[in-house]
Amino acid sequence: MLSVIIPCYNEETLVKKSFVSIFKALKYSKISSYEILFIDDGSVDKSLSIVKKLKKQNKKIKILRNKKNFGVGYNFFKGISKSKGKYLIQIPADNSHPFKEISKIISLKNQNYDIVTTFYSNNTERSFFRNLFTLIYTPFLNLIYGTAFPYFNGITLYRSRLLKKLDFKNSSFSYQIEIFVFLYHRYNLKIKIIPTILKDRKKGSKAFRVKNSFIVIVSVIKIFIKSIYYRMLNFFYKRKN
Repeated sequence: MLSVIIPCYNEETLVKKSFVSIFKALKYSKISSYEILFIDDGSVDKSLSIVKKLKKQNKKIKILRNKKNFGVGYNFFKGISKSKGKYLIQIPADNSHPFKEISKIISLKNQNYDIVTTFYSNNTERSFFRNLFTLIYTPFLNLIYGTAFPYFNGITLYRSRLLKKLDFKNSSFSYQIEIFVFLYHRYNLKIKIIPTILKDRKKGSKAFRVKNSFIVIVSVIKIFIKSIYYRMLNFFYKRKN
């Protein structure tokens, strides 16, 4: 089974389109065994009511609700704890990933990878600031963490059992960075990295607010300290399978 986590905060104009793209991707990939975990993260618009109507048409949709906004990382770990699939992927509710792009990721679950992650190949269509940030940020993270990822924040398919073993929580936008660093240093992973296309939203993005940026900086420092510990463990012990 494939578990699809959809975190949502005030996406009433896009959430239905996101579901349509995901349904098309599942059908295109011929995946019939799946569950969709929709997590409403304290939305105050009509997002939740829209998904409740979709649930009446598809019983594989499960709705979880937070009374207030906790953040994307919090929702991912909540989704992990509630998921039942052998593989798991989180897809935003902002309809930024075309169905064929989603399909080529989730279809690789049959090839026994531990992680299938992505980097964005349509950089010319993204904002200058985001391209510049990625150009500097990603090599810097790889340098300080001792990793080798072309991108840390692309949508990613995980083998669920690896995530179930995590004993940390990270509610900020750096949640996937911490997961990558931990899994990279503690396990012998079979990783597939593929290009994908992102339809960068023109407004309403939550990724580059000042408050979020400050939280990410603090998290990056904390993850760096942990990465040193993981590398020390690798010096004395072999990576797990």
